[in-house]
Amino acid sequence: MTPEQYSEVSTKTLLPLFVKYAKQFGFGSMVEASGDPAAAYAPPRGVTREAIKQAVGECLAIAAALLARPISSDVMALFTHESPDVRMAASMFLGGIDPKLAEATRMAVSAGCTADDVIAMRERIRKGPPSRPTLQEMSDEALPARYQDVGERLVGCRFIDWVHEKKDMDTRNGVLAELSDVAMEMKRRGLGAKLLPFLDSAEPEIRLNTALVCLNFAPERAVPTLEALEAGPPGHTCATAGGALDRWRARPKAADTA
Repeated sequence: MTPEQYSEVSTKTLLPLFVKYAKQFGFGSMVEASGDPAAAYAPPRGVTREAIKQAVGECLAIAAALLARPISSDVMALFTHESPDVRMAASMFLGGIDPKLAEATRMAVSAGCTADDVIAMRERIRKGPPSRPTLQEMSDEALPARYQDVGERLVGCRFIDWVHEKKDMDTRNGVLAELSDVAMEMKRRGLGAKLLPFLDSAEPEIRLNTALVCLNFAPERAVPTLEALEAGPPGHTCATAGGALDRWRARPKAADTA
């Protein structure tokens, strides 16, 4: 059907049709499984490209009809639908309703969280840590918690455009510097052992940056971590781990210190 034909259909009837065709398109499930919002699309198994083309066309036509009328809460609920396919389709075809929400929804599908989580993390990252207490003023017990907090913000930088936007790049660099500062303060106080559990983090970036700090006092733990990261998927983390290992192996033996 065309947008004109759909314009004669009630919103109550259009919504389940949008859900049907969004699921047939299936893009959200693929992105959720790959964790990559820029993943190249491949039709779901058993679905022809012609059927996908029709599903996309129907989603576009329904979306045009919905956008031409007052936006109801039922339409907005598509952005929080239980199906990742529907959430992704809403972000793609109904993004004009709220571009910020649409972008956050796309990122949330790939990250396995909600758009509210994405928006909240962006705000948390850009706000940064409190100015007091300083790291030097913090207790031995508080420093590992701060390291955890900074690590979470570093991982959350996937939700800002630090590759293309200088302001976001500066923000991420600031988080990286803060992570190093916390680690160095812990090491200075003889708390390096409290960093070791972070080598088992589920997040590659936290494992990477912790291993870089631990190389000089716990190489028996840091080197295997870097080797595993180097053997992982190609990208920034893999390359950084490989470079760190090359420098470590090429270091003068006299430079070995506990």
